Amino acid sequence: MTASDARRPFRLVVLVGLLLVTFAGPAAADPAGPTNYDSVVTAVEPDDAPFEVEVLGGDAFLVLHAEPDVRVEVPGYEDEPYVRFEADGTVLVNERSPARWLNDARYGELEVDLPTIADAQAEPVFVVVADDGTYAWHDHRIHFMSPTLPAQVDPGAGTPQPVMDWTVPLVVDGQPMAVEGTLRWIPGPSPLVPGLLVVAALAAAAAVVVGSPRVAPALAGAGALLALGVALTKTIGLPAGADAEPMLLVLPGLTLVLLGVGQLLDRRSAGSDPRAALIAAAAGIPLLVWAVLQLGALTRPIVPGPLPVGAVRLAVAVTAAAGLASLGTLARGVLAATSLDPSVDAAR
Repeated sequence: MTASDARRPFRLVVLVGLLLVTFAGPAAADPAGPTNYDSVVTAVEPDDAPFEVEVLGGDAFLVLHAEPDVRVEVPGYEDEPYVRFEADGTVLVNERSPARWLNDARYGELEVDLPTIADAQAEPVFVVVADDGTYAWHDHRIHFMSPTLPAQVDPGAGTPQPVMDWTVPLVVDGQPMAVEGTLRWIPGPSPLVPGLLVVAALAAAAAVVVGSPRVAPALAGAGALLALGVALTKTIGLPAGADAEPMLLVLPGLTLVLLGVGQLLDRRSAGSDPRAALIAAAAGIPLLVWAVLQLGALTRPIVPGPLPVGAVRLAVAVTAAAGLASLGTLARGVLAATSLDPSVDAAR
């Protein structure tokens, strides 16, 4: 095998990883994540409104679906034109609305510098964002605008506590209306729950690394499929404007790519190339990053998506175990490849 041939698998891994990250792209707004806040619609005034409205992701997005032949306008924070639902189902957003830019981040002005185009008094510049009469936006009127706890919340009380009531004004076919709701803080699970899951993940990873390092790639494959399943349930069916975290799809995808490259190299070399084992051992490491991104699911009561919270917590534990097992197995494999003792063979 030439030096050029030896480098091809690694070039392929790097290229595929870069392509996955590039095409996933950043989310247009903060995606919904695990949270202690629960914001719900309590009333629509008047109550015969020709639209449906709900909160998605705990307190992340306000979602409105307008009925056909109805025109709904959502003013921004300075009463400027912001979102407009046309009678034919077209949904438009005013690019000059400060709300359009502030809603790209959970805490608005704390995280976003308004561009020069943002001007509540300027002539609106509308762009189409949906064509099915449904749109979600990160409305700051429905959630608490600080990363610190509200002063009235006592986290030691262990009970749900009210934070605030909220109102979002609308104009429907020229008539003023309002969506009303309430925001509550919900305590998380007992520390015993995340503690046990973390211990279980560490124990499983240690058992694989010490006793059965050959199991690590299989565990990584199972973890990647589980992580992809969780990510897809969070993504499929989301309305326009409610973005998911792309890395939740990219990372398990990268694991599967690495496993495939390792197997391909192993077949081409008839099992004689030690790099195949090292690549397969490293495949689960992206899952460790995936588990870190989802750690909030272990400690917070509200986890966006249709899956039960317990199922997501189990997925985090499994992916963490797979990632840790891969990391440990890779370390053993590297040591074996550089060891002077030919009896050391931990990667296979």
